[in-house]
Amino acid sequence: MRILIIHISNLSLRNFRNYQNLDINLPDKVTLLMGNNGQGKSNFLEAIYMLSVAKSYRGNTERDLITEGSVNGLSYSKIACDIQLQEKSTKLEIHYQCEPFDNKDGFVAQKFIKINGIPKRASDFVGNLNSVLFSVAELDLVFGTPSSRRRYLNILISQIDKIYLKNLLDFQKINSQRNSLLKLIREGNSQDNELSYWDSQSAKLATDLIIKRVEILENLSNLSNPIHKEMSNLKENMYCSYLPSTKEIYPMNPEKCFDFISSQLISNRSRDISAGTTSIGPHRDDFQIFINDLDSHRFSSRGQARTAVLALKFAEAEILKRSRNTTPILLLDDLLSELDLERREQILDMTTMFDQSIITTAEPEIISQSFKNQSNLLEINHGEISEKKT
Repeated sequence: MRILIIHISNLSLRNFRNYQNLDINLPDKVTLLMGNNGQGKSNFLEAIYMLSVAKSYRGNTERDLITEGSVNGLSYSKIACDIQLQEKSTKLEIHYQCEPFDNKDGFVAQKFIKINGIPKRASDFVGNLNSVLFSVAELDLVFGTPSSRRRYLNILISQIDKIYLKNLLDFQKINSQRNSLLKLIREGNSQDNELSYWDSQSAKLATDLIIKRVEILENLSNLSNPIHKEMSNLKENMYCSYLPSTKEIYPMNPEKCFDFISSQLISNRSRDISAGTTSIGPHRDDFQIFINDLDSHRFSSRGQARTAVLALKFAEAEILKRSRNTTPILLLDDLLSELDLERREQILDMTTMFDQSIITTAEPEIISQSFKNQSNLLEINHGEISEKKT
C-alpha cells in the first residue's frame, strides 16, 4: 500500500492565546520551534492539534482560547491551515466569535468550523488532518483519571472511524436522557418501566463502542510493546488492558455483549435510580498500562511513564497511518529536556520517519548540530515567530 504524503503548508492564527496575528509557511520534514518558556510554543502545537480534532486538548473553555485582553462582544478568533495532500490543497478553519449572553462574563464564544470555506459540523471536520501530540499533559494516560484515558481512545478512534464517532455522540445523548429519567424516577415523577427503551438503546450503542475500543487498544498494545522494549534497552515489556466498569469483562461477541450490558443495566437499576446516574458502560470504563506486569499507574516512575506514553504515541501514529493511508503530523512539546542523551537521540531519529514533525524546545543546545542542520529552525518570542539561521 502506497502511503500518501500530507503536510501543513501554512498556519494562520488570529487572536488565539498569545498570538495576535500569525501567518507562517511550514515546510515538510522537521521543524524546531525554539524559545523560552511562556512564549507560545505549546499554544502553537495546540492550534495544530485543534485542526485535527476540532477541540483543545487542554480542556479550557472556548473563551480562554481567545487572546487575553481582546475579549468583548465583538471579539473574534481564528485558527486556520492549508494542508497539502499530493497535488490537492485543503483549507481547514476554526472560528470563534464572542456574542452577548446572560452569564457571569456577559458573553459566550461561539465556534464555527469550515472546510474550503464551507461550514461543516465537527464530526465532518475530524479526520481531515491527523496529528499525534506528546506534551507533559499526556502523562495523564498513566497518572491521570479514567476520563483522560477514555478521552484518548475516543479521540484516536474518532479520527479513523466515522461510525464510531456517530455512535459516541448518540450514546452521550442517550446516556444523558437516561440519567434525566433516573432522576425523575427518584423524585417519584416517573416509573421504572420507562427505562426499558433507554436501556435497549444504550446497550446497543455501548456494545459497538466497547468492541471497537477493545480492538484498537489491542492494536495499540501490540504495536507499542516492541517500541517500548527498544526504548528501555530491552529491559521492560509493556501491554495495555481494557478495564470494564462491570465486575466481569465484556464478551467480544456483539450479541453476547449486548445481552450482558442489558442485564447489567437492569441489575444496577436501583443503584442508578438512587444516584440519578448510569453506573456502568463505556462512559465509566478505563484501561490500564502495564510495565513488566505491574500497573504503571501505581508502580511506575515518571521516567518509566514517559517512555510508556511515548511508545503508545508512536503506536498511535502507526494506527493512524495504516487507517488513513497518510503519515500523521508529529507534535512534540518540550519533551527533549526530560530525556537522557541516548533516549533523546532515539526520539530525534524516529521523528525523521514522519513527513512532518514539529518539535518545541526551551533548550536548543541539547540538540545536536547535525540534527539542526537538517531541520527548519524557528525562534519564538512573545507570540512572534522568525526564522533562525544555523
